[in-house]
Amino acid sequence: MLARRPRVVLKGLALFLAAALICGILYEQIGHRQDRRRLPQIGRSVDIGGRTLNIFCSGRGGPAVIFESASGIGLEWQPAQTEVASFTEACWYDRAGMGWSDPGPFPRTSEAIARDLHEMLKRAGVPPPYVLAGFSFGGLPLLEYGGLYPNEVAGMILVDSAQEDEPLRAPKFYLAHTAPRFLWRPLDLAFRSAALVGLIRLTQSSRAQSKNLTQMTHEEIIRALRQQPKSIASSTSAGLVEPESYAQAGSVRDLGNLPLIVLTAGQPLDFHDPELNRQATAYQQIWIHEMQSKLARLSTRGRQVVLPGCNHGSIPPEAVTTPIHEVVTQVRSQAGCVSQVQTR
Repeated sequence: MLARRPRVVLKGLALFLAAALICGILYEQIGHRQDRRRLPQIGRSVDIGGRTLNIFCSGRGGPAVIFESASGIGLEWQPAQTEVASFTEACWYDRAGMGWSDPGPFPRTSEAIARDLHEMLKRAGVPPPYVLAGFSFGGLPLLEYGGLYPNEVAGMILVDSAQEDEPLRAPKFYLAHTAPRFLWRPLDLAFRSAALVGLIRLTQSSRAQSKNLTQMTHEEIIRALRQQPKSIASSTSAGLVEPESYAQAGSVRDLGNLPLIVLTAGQPLDFHDPELNRQATAYQQIWIHEMQSKLARLSTRGRQVVLPGCNHGSIPPEAVTTPIHEVVTQVRSQAGCVSQVQTR
């Protein structure tokens, strides 16, 4: 009788865990359906081979401007896209697992992101060459895109873009903690599993999930998209392999004579701590005069523009749309010149 008791306990525990797992999956599926109802898709889904990415384009003409966001939520670029669409086609998209896009396979490095973007643009029928515009981390996959597909890139605008030397030169409090490499895959699986069985959704406030799209501001929509379990899992996955993303983008050493404008914030962020602010101010000078200027030197036609009144989080859309218009105009001028030469 006593010998059977451990087996009974273990069997009961196994049944309890199985029931909890099934309930968690059902809970997540119900929540996912509610997300789809309250956050109807902005854009269209493009199949890139068994999974889809979401893209939204507006405007007409070429070259098309392709926006790459910091977080992977393309809607962040909507204010700038509206302005750019007045003079050419402008497209933002959601990276794999973010916004209205399906999750992608591990690892979510800058190379994987660039290859996804290439396949999506091809299948979406957006013709190259493109003018690429990326903010913060979004600059890394665009640099990688320029290295992988140089014939498809007509120009580039990097907006306070991440740079390969950051992991070595930035103050420690600037950098996210990274796990040892051997834990990257297990942690990725753990977060994907937590999203699948509803554990991540349980941590979200019911208030954040109560509004629908028509009741939310632009910023609230972006926040709601970021709080989706798949987005949290995908963002964590990209963060795990961030050292690899820096290294891949850093391997791009030469963009030839590509029209390139590097926009750089002139002010450091305020960390509300005198010592941290002192370090941030000192690092900002290195950021401006060494690291960001190094990005501009990737092209013989690279140019750096410092925005003296802006910090990393306060660069307004109009500060971005003006250099985009400049690059688009240069590209069109070059295309016109080539066309004239070919028709003689």
